[in-house]
Amino acid sequence: MLKKLGFLLLLIVPIAARAQFISLRATNASQFLGDNLYDADLSRAIGAEAYYSKGVSFIPYNINYIAGLSFQQLDDQMGIFAATGLAYILRVPSGFSANNPESVTYTTSNWLNFADVTAYNGVLLDDSTYHYAFAIELGYDIGYAFTKTLFLHTGFGARYNIIPDGKEDPLIQANSLDIMIKAGLIWKFKRKYFKP
Repeated sequence: MLKKLGFLLLLIVPIAARAQFISLRATNASQFLGDNLYDADLSRAIGAEAYYSKGVSFIPYNINYIAGLSFQQLDDQMGIFAATGLAYILRVPSGFSANNPESVTYTTSNWLNFADVTAYNGVLLDDSTYHYAFAIELGYDIGYAFTKTLFLHTGFGARYNIIPDGKEDPLIQANSLDIMIKAGLIWKFKRKYFKP
């Protein structure tokens, strides 16, 4: 029942928010620093994330907001996070673009590239307790358009994790630095054009 409800929310909320993209990705976190010490773990956590994205109308640059959910499975803990952030679009697939009516150009490309900064707020759950967790991630994402609405999508970045309870509990890691690798799909909503 919860899975069905989550799937419905994943579809309804982006449509209500007039989303432009929906992204579904698998993630892998490779830890390099733990509690400010070198502590390598090439597969510290695996997970998945789903988010929607749309342009920000009051900012004149190629900036989209990001809102979604992220799930991670660590060794003996499960993390559930709300993800919010901004993406700066560097390259878009084929289409017309113009800063003014005199400078209309048409580009031919199947690539979508963007950089993003995303904040994650959530909880880490284990058998009997939960801990608040926060993370900030800088990433770079690359998408390849198979069709006008479907992209193969991959990305990488660095995520800094903070668990405030780790300062009092020596069994909990208070902070860590992870290298993230992500892969999945982006679905782009078709734009509706209205006659003047």
